[in-house]
Amino acid sequence: MLKDSRGFIFVVLAWTAIVVMVDDFVTVDLSPPVTVLGLTVAFFLGFKNTSAFARWWEARNIWGEVVNASRDWGNVISNLVGKDGTPVDEEIRRALIERHIAWLNMLAYQLRTSSRVSRGRKPWMFGHEWQSNRLELHQTTESWRAKQLGEDLPLLVDKDNKAVFLLKRQGEMVSSLAQTGKIEPYWQVALMERLARLADAQGRCERIKNTPFPRQIAEVGRIFSWIFIFLLPFAFHDQRDIGWEFNVTFLLSAFHDWLSLAPIGGLVCWVFYVTEQVSASMEDPFDGGVTDVPISTLCRNIEIDLRQMTGWGMVPSPTQPIERALY
Repeated sequence: MLKDSRGFIFVVLAWTAIVVMVDDFVTVDLSPPVTVLGLTVAFFLGFKNTSAFARWWEARNIWGEVVNASRDWGNVISNLVGKDGTPVDEEIRRALIERHIAWLNMLAYQLRTSSRVSRGRKPWMFGHEWQSNRLELHQTTESWRAKQLGEDLPLLVDKDNKAVFLLKRQGEMVSSLAQTGKIEPYWQVALMERLARLADAQGRCERIKNTPFPRQIAEVGRIFSWIFIFLLPFAFHDQRDIGWEFNVTFLLSAFHDWLSLAPIGGLVCWVFYVTEQVSASMEDPFDGGVTDVPISTLCRNIEIDLRQMTGWGMVPSPTQPIERALY
């Protein structure tokens, strides 16, 4: 938090020093209006934070459902049996698992693409700058190409929503199993219901991704915060009748006032600044920020679970944190 705020803290301390120098020539008492303004800004930032957190929490809940649905899918597919009670051909079951892993990585990549309204990126608490080109962080097309089945890859070239197409491919394979008599019809119904859960989760993720946080709320909150921060030192400073002469006595008095005002005034300004930044850091929960939902890590964890459940394929290593943060 301090690293992200160091520039702001310097500006506030410098502005406070300027206010101390000129405030003795201001006869208007700004304490009452600044107090009312502070209450207004606090209420508005509270509403903004609540709204932004609701977006972040919904995004995390959706990916929690994706995790649970994926484990359920792996359990059902690995134990899928035909009409005679024998397991369905392993290659078919394995393809259904591999395509599900491909869908997860495709969805993560599509959610990681830049939103229509971008923000400044920094590699700490309130920042979102990418720190690595590792494939598992879903920054490039190679992150999903390596996970696709060879038969699906050519079909994805001209598709706008490739994740949706992969779910369709899963449904086609399930329907083919039922049509050829390899599974009972109720298995088809059960598997299609599970695919519907995954499609619903993808749709809710896309709704959050494609509906930016209302800019009027975000920008008005930022503007109000800066107006309050600009006026606050005027309200804190006690005017003194020391004359208008610019001399050593004036400078010593101003320096004394600055020492008494800067810590408390700077702290109050910093609290409002951080409060506004907290909401801004949660506006786009899929953009890959240090405080966003770590969907790349969740994808890797799901793949580990599925491969350990089924015993198919090489189990990848867990995603390693970058500067103690998972993405």
